[in-house]
Amino acid sequence: MRNQKTIRCLLVPVALIVLLVFVTTLGSVWHHHANSSEANCSICHVNHQPMERPLASDRTPALAQLGFRPEPAEPAFTPSPLAPRLPARAPPAV
Repeated sequence: MRNQKTIRCLLVPVALIVLLVFVTTLGSVWHHHANSSEANCSICHVNHQPMERPLASDRTPALAQLGFRPEPAEPAFTPSPLAPRLPARAPPAV
């Protein structure tokens, strides 16, 4: 069983590479210029074309003030480090 898994792990990538080479070769054989000129073909001249530079754009957010808004008020209560002493309750009866 272990031997079959090893063969399968080696056979599948090799088959995919062979398929890729076959399809690439077949595509280049079928590629022809019936109506367009060869000078403008992007497939024939793919390695002769300069790489397009990405557009330089500023992607930082621009924060615009929409209007005057007052700051939120401070809470009215003051937190205390001491918990209020409440008497213990019995659990509810069922």
